[in-house]
Amino acid sequence: MFSLTNLIETKREQLFYLGRLYGLTHPKTIECSQQLDVLINFSLKEQSTAMKLQENL
Repeated sequence: MFSLTNLIETKREQLFYLGRLYGLTHPKTIECSQQLDVLINFSLKEQSTAMKLQENL
């Protein structure tokens, strides 16, 4: 089972690979970058929610 951190790291590695293979402006690279953005944003929201819950304890 993958954790969110592992998914982000795997997607980041994929992005670096695609960037080297196709270049930074290739549609495949851009799509992968956008997918990484979604994962990172989800992680940040999750962390923010956890911090708010801790503040209310």
